[in-house]
Amino acid sequence: MIDQDEVWRFTVAMYGRDGVAKLCLELQERCGLDVNMLLFMFFLGQKGLAPHSVCSLEESVRDWRDNVIIPLRQTRRFMRDDPRPDVQELRQKVKSDELQAEQIEQHILCDAVEPIPSEDPFSAARAYLSPNRFDLEQDDCDQAVSRLIAMMGLLSAP
Repeated sequence: MIDQDEVWRFTVAMYGRDGVAKLCLELQERCGLDVNMLLFMFFLGQKGLAPHSVCSLEESVRDWRDNVIIPLRQTRRFMRDDPRPDVQELRQKVKSDELQAEQIEQHILCDAVEPIPSEDPFSAARAYLSPNRFDLEQDDCDQAVSRLIAMMGLLSAP
């Protein structure tokens, strides 16, 4: 069983490292990457694990992401440039709800994952961030994973 709190602490810590959020958000905007999913894959790798099926894991969160997280994100972004204080107050509430929805997505991932042992701590991240899933070249995927590994200061062996 994957510890949901440990996953969330890992996600928040890694996302907060210099450059990680910027690169993850660029990938999210560029090709629709799910930042939560990518960071979950890095977490699994650091535990010496990988998901049995990335596709089934994606499927487990698709409805939640499409019907809750993305609409909250769009609502928050819509209000970004509105100067009215009451709108900005509401935007902060939506931002908080979006963060809570992302944490729930991680709980779904923890419950849905069928972990298998992996000797390569980055195989899960590479399997997720691949040209098979996103409109990216292999070199772009490899560079993004390498940059994230360096920025996050992750270990090369569990």
